[in-house]
Amino acid sequence: MTRVSDQLLDGALAQFRTHGFAKTSMSDIARAAGVSRTALYNHFDTKEAVFRALSDRINARVTDAVMQAAGSDGPWQDRLARVVHARCEWVYDLLHDGAFGRELIDEKNRMCGGRVLMANDRFARLLADILKSGGSSPAEAKRLASVLIAAVNGILETAATRRDAQADVDLLVTTLSRGLSA
Repeated sequence: MTRVSDQLLDGALAQFRTHGFAKTSMSDIARAAGVSRTALYNHFDTKEAVFRALSDRINARVTDAVMQAAGSDGPWQDRLARVVHARCEWVYDLLHDGAFGRELIDEKNRMCGGRVLMANDRFARLLADILKSGGSSPAEAKRLASVLIAAVNGILETAATRRDAQADVDLLVTTLSRGLSA
């Protein structure tokens, strides 16, 4: 990704968070990025293309953070907590850092559905692998990973503050880990 592309995506994210996807124009993105509309159109044909590129950039950063957490040393319980928190950071920020978080998540699912499903599947497999390293059977680990993801998503949707979300996710992961270790 070039410096200008990053600048454009940064401007787009700021506009999407402030005004939502539907009310953000290509002119708004160019203005926020400090470039001409021509420069924007040289990189992206449509607002949807900007959004998909932004989604890909976010997914790449989240994947890097999650894989770094997964590769860290320590007991499986600690790795599980670090991996879940690495993913939660960006979801919480997107949902709650601006008036249009829910709209952006919905647009991401609509426009990037296949990519979102692939990323979610990779994350679920990673969680299942960590749970298997803690002694869960493959079938149990797969199901627990799905339940854990659903519970964490619910926490992220409803938490009033980042601190509340982190505390609730900690409680969930700790309780799950204790139950599996007993």
